[in-house]
Amino acid sequence: MIINCKNQNSKYETHCSEDQKISGWGIGNFRKMVIPQIQYLQIIFVFLFCVDISSGQNWQNYPYAPGNSFLNFPSDDGYHPAPNTSTEWWYINLSLTGSAPAFKKYSVMLCYFRFANMRIFNIASETDKSFNNDVLQAFPVLNFQLNHWDLTYTKIPPNAVNDYSKWTYQANGVPYSYIYHAEDPVHNNGLDVTVTSNRPPLVVGANGYIALGDKGDSSFYYSYSNMNVKGKIKYKGVTDNITSGIAWIDRQYGPFTVGVNSSNLYEWFSLQLDEPGTILGVPNNPAEFNIWQIFSDSTSVPYKAEWRLVSGIYPDDSQDTSSSFIFERTGYWYDPGEGKYYSQGWRFINPAKDITVDLYPPVKDQLVDVTLFRFWEGGVNLKGVIQNKNVDGVGFAEIVAGHKFQIVVPSIPQGLNLNSFPDHNSLTWQPSNPGTFPIGGYRIFRSTSNDGHWKYLGSTTNLNYDDYTPTPDSAYYYSITSFDNQTGTSASDYSASVFAAPLTSNELFDLNINANIFPNPINKTSKIQIYLTKMESIKIEVYDLPGRKVRSIFNSSMAAGMNSIDFLSGGLGQGTYLLKIETERQKRTLKFVEM
Repeated sequence: MIINCKNQNSKYETHCSEDQKISGWGIGNFRKMVIPQIQYLQIIFVFLFCVDISSGQNWQNYPYAPGNSFLNFPSDDGYHPAPNTSTEWWYINLSLTGSAPAFKKYSVMLCYFRFANMRIFNIASETDKSFNNDVLQAFPVLNFQLNHWDLTYTKIPPNAVNDYSKWTYQANGVPYSYIYHAEDPVHNNGLDVTVTSNRPPLVVGANGYIALGDKGDSSFYYSYSNMNVKGKIKYKGVTDNITSGIAWIDRQYGPFTVGVNSSNLYEWFSLQLDEPGTILGVPNNPAEFNIWQIFSDSTSVPYKAEWRLVSGIYPDDSQDTSSSFIFERTGYWYDPGEGKYYSQGWRFINPAKDITVDLYPPVKDQLVDVTLFRFWEGGVNLKGVIQNKNVDGVGFAEIVAGHKFQIVVPSIPQGLNLNSFPDHNSLTWQPSNPGTFPIGGYRIFRSTSNDGHWKYLGSTTNLNYDDYTPTPDSAYYYSITSFDNQTGTSASDYSASVFAAPLTSNELFDLNINANIFPNPINKTSKIQIYLTKMESIKIEVYDLPGRKVRSIFNSSMAAGMNSIDFLSGGLGQGTYLLKIETERQKRTLKFVEM
C-alpha cells in the first residue's frame, strides 16, 4: 500500500509505503519532501545538540537511514523533484598530492548545479601558487537520475565538454563510491578519479535539515567526508598520477538561493583533520567538521542555529551539531574587480569539545566569477589541537559574504610575560591597538611544541591570565591573541610565545624526554626540539619501519633546557620513519613522514 505522507503545513510531499511507516522510521519517513515551516524548525533546533543518528544500522550497507534524520541512502544521492526545490547541487572538493619526484599539491573544486545548468571546475596548484577557474552555464546540458548518483554534463563545440559522475555500487558493491570524469579544454585541465568514503555520512544540523537565516530559506544537507581518492589529474596540459588524496562531497537541495540573495551571504568551511603525518585519505584518528555562517548584516553572525552551525564527526564515528562556537577571521583579501574584501585566514574554537583549529589558504587569489556574483573558493591547510592531541589537515573555504569596506584586524598583543608559581603560570601583556572595531578581549593559548598547534585555554578582557591547568612536570609555550567586539569576529595573529618550564621537576619528569619534530611531514628539512631537566648524554637516530638504522643525527651531551637541532632529511626517500632518542636512562620514539 502507498500512503500520501503530507504535512498539513507543508507544500512538499512524498510517498512512503505503509511498511516503512509502521517500521519506525519516524522523522525519516519524510526524508525528502516534507519541509516544515520555520516555526517547526525552531522546535527541531532545540534538540540539535545531542542527537543519536546511529539508528542501529550499519552505515556501510545500503539502504541506510540515519536515525532521527530526513535522509536515506543511496536514494538522496539522486535528484529531488519537489516543486519548491529551487536549488540543488552535487559538489566535491579534493586535496591531492601528485607523483614523484615533485609531489605537487593541488586543490580542486567541482560542482554541478541542477537548475542553472552550471558547472564550476577549479584547480589551484599549491606548488606554484596558480589558479584556474572554469565556469560553464546556459547552453550545456546536465542530466541526472532519481534515487542514485548518476550525472552527465555535456557542452557542444567549441570547447566541447563530456563530463560524467556515477556511483560504482552496481558494478562492485562498494557503497559511497563514485567516479568523476571532468574536462576543461580552455585551460587544458582534467580530472579522472574514484572517491570512496571512509566515514559514515555527516548529517548536517543533526537531522539533515537546516534553516538558512531567518527569511524562510532552508535546505536538506549532508556531506561525505574523508573520502579516499585514486586516479589522475591534468593541470595545464600535464597529467599527474595521484599518490595520496582526500575528498569531501556536499549535497544540498531545498527552497533557498545563494549569491544574489542578500539574506543568505555566508561563509562555509569543510575541515578534515588527523594526526600529523597521516597520509591523505588513509585515516588514522580522523575528525571532520562542516561549518557555515550567515551574516545578518555586514559584520554580525548571531549565536543562533539559523545563523551558524558546526556539525562534526569524531574518531569513534559519533556526530554532534552546535551553534556555540567561536569563529574568527584573521585576515582579509581585496578583490579589485568587485571592490570587496573577503575574509582569508580563520580560527575555529569549540571550547565544549576542546577544539582549536587555524585555517591558512596556501593560494590567495581563488576568486570565482559566475557572472551574477563573485565569491572566493579554495583549499586551506589546517593545524590545531583536538582534545589535547595535535592535528593537521586540509579543508576548503567558500566565502560568499564579501564586505564593501576594509576590515582591519586588531594588532598582535605585545610584551607577553610569564611568572611561574608552585601551582600555576601567570601571564601579563600590553594592550592591543584596535582595528576597524574596538577591542573585545584577548584569548589565551598553550602548546607543548611551539610549532603552530595551539590549544585554546580561555578569554578575558583583562591584561593578565592565570593558568591553573598545567599537567605537573610538563613544559609549555603560551601565546595570546586579541579580537574585536563583533559577532562576525576579526582577530589578530598569535603573539610571540613564552616558554614555561615544568611547575615541578621531580624524578618522574627527569626520567622522561620531552621531544618533538616539526614540520611533520618533512620536506628535506625540519627541527627536532628536546627539553631536558639536566645535562645528559643523548643519541638520536633514524630507523625505517622494518627496524633498520638509516641515519645517525646526534651522539653527544646536551644541555639542560630546550634544545633545537636542524634535521636535514634529504636522501631518506619518501616514506614513514622512526626517530629514536635515547639517554642513559630513557628512550623516546617519534614517527615522521618524509615527503
